[in-house]
Amino acid sequence: MSKIDSEKVKEFLSSGARTLAAYALDAYENRLDEEGSNAFADAIEIGIANTVAALYEANVEDNEIIRVLNLIWGINEDEATDRLVFEKTQALLRELKDYLRLQGMSSKDILNFMRSNKVSMKLRHNPDLRALRRKPEKLMKAVQE
Repeated sequence: MSKIDSEKVKEFLSSGARTLAAYALDAYENRLDEEGSNAFADAIEIGIANTVAALYEANVEDNEIIRVLNLIWGINEDEATDRLVFEKTQALLRELKDYLRLQGMSSKDILNFMRSNKVSMKLRHNPDLRALRRKPEKLMKAVQE
C-alpha cells in the first residue's frame, strides 16, 4: 500500500477538477447548442408565418400559397393547409381587433368582447365567417349572434 502524501492529494484533486471542468464545459456547450437550435427553429417559424400572412394579405390563391410553402419551406400539403387556415383565422382576429380599436374600445374592452363572444372559437369552427374578411363591422355583428 502506498503512502498518501500532499502531492498525491493535489494530483488527485487536480485530475478531478480537470474532469469536472471538462464536464461543465461540455454541458455549457450543449446548452449553447440547444439555445442556438431553439433560436433557429423560432426564426424558421416566424419566417413561415410571415410568408403565409404576406401571401394571404396579397390575395394570392390558396393553392398557390400551399405550393410556395412547399417549394420555399419544404412544408407538405397538409401542414401548409393547416397553416393557411390558421392564418385566415388570425387575419380575421386582427381585422376585428383593429376595427374595435378604431371604434374607441380600449384593449381591455376588446379583450372582454373577444372572450364574451367566444370570437376565436367561432372563427375556427365556422369557415363561413371567413367570407367577412375586410368587412369587420359585419364580422362584429356575426360573432355577437
